Amino acid sequence: MSVIMVAIISIEDEDKYLEYQNKVLPMFEELGVDVLAVDDSPKSIEGEARNQRIVVLRFPDEEGFYGWYESEAYKAIKPIRLNASQGEVHLLQELNLRF
Repeated sequence: MSVIMVAIISIEDEDKYLEYQNKVLPMFEELGVDVLAVDDSPKSIEGEARNQRIVVLRFPDEEGFYGWYESEAYKAIKPIRLNASQGEVHLLQELNLRF
């Protein structure tokens, strides 16, 4: 079953974050990850609006997500993201409910 990764990010160093992005996107392409949404100005319907980027990705399955996240290749670039931004990452089980 597919899993959805939601990242809520405050970017502190645009250049460094762009370096990270340029390295991580080819990994996503290789793994068949779907980039569902990226928004630097999401509309806040409830709660306080924060100046943050929200990223929503679909991984083929949980094993694929952890295979990428715990891989040596990702561990090599993860510090770039951590030094360029602050945020939180959530993993959700995808539900395909249609009404």
